[in-house]
Amino acid sequence: MIQVSIYRNARGERIGFHTAGHADYEDSGRDIICAAVSVLELNLANSVSEFTDARFQTRIDEKSGEFDFRLADTGSKEAVLLLNSCLLGFQAVSREYGKKYLTITDEEV
Repeated sequence: MIQVSIYRNARGERIGFHTAGHADYEDSGRDIICAAVSVLELNLANSVSEFTDARFQTRIDEKSGEFDFRLADTGSKEAVLLLNSCLLGFQAVSREYGKKYLTITDEEV
């Protein structure tokens, strides 16, 4: 199962997320849920880098399936919009395929 933990600051604003695990929907290399999540993650990092001036941090561990993304601040409306779009994508995957494969939780950091 892929676990998505949404990071919120003390004001309740979304500032990033951490994903861990593998969906195990299909064999490695053929798992459409893992592929969808990976595309959303990488597209977010690339889009924030390409289309905004926002500072952010990422950490990727392909072996464990972990991905960590954090905005340095929420001052960039564009970066926040891109982050929220990515999270919306995670929610759509979870709704479509079920919490057996992808769960989402919130945490204050």
